Amino acid sequence: MTNEQLTQEVIKLAEHQAKCDAERESILNVIDELRRDIKSTKSLAEDVHILAINMENMQKTMDETNRKVDALNSKEFTEYKENKKLVKQNITSAIVGAFMGFGLSLVAWLIRFFMMTGGE
Repeated sequence: MTNEQLTQEVIKLAEHQAKCDAERESILNVIDELRRDIKSTKSLAEDVHILAINMENMQKTMDETNRKVDALNSKEFTEYKENKKLVKQNITSAIVGAFMGFGLSLVAWLIRFFMMTGGE
């Protein structure tokens, strides 16, 4: 090979080396970016896992709270029904008592009236 051919071959190799170096740099940049994305994805996955655990705990707390509220509502409704029944009984007793008192008073008045007039 002549000097000229060797020079051309060295120039070609230098150009190829420059092209490979640029390609290598580009690949290294992509790899660095992928590493950062993987870190972000792992961090995000951990955050989502923590969020899922918190949501599960919140759901358990809400279920427990709902059970307590339902129990309280049921108790209050039962007490309301019992109190309503007692009020109805007391009102009925008062009305019956009033009629009985009026009836006894009427009978007593009639007896007194007939005793005073002597049956005339």
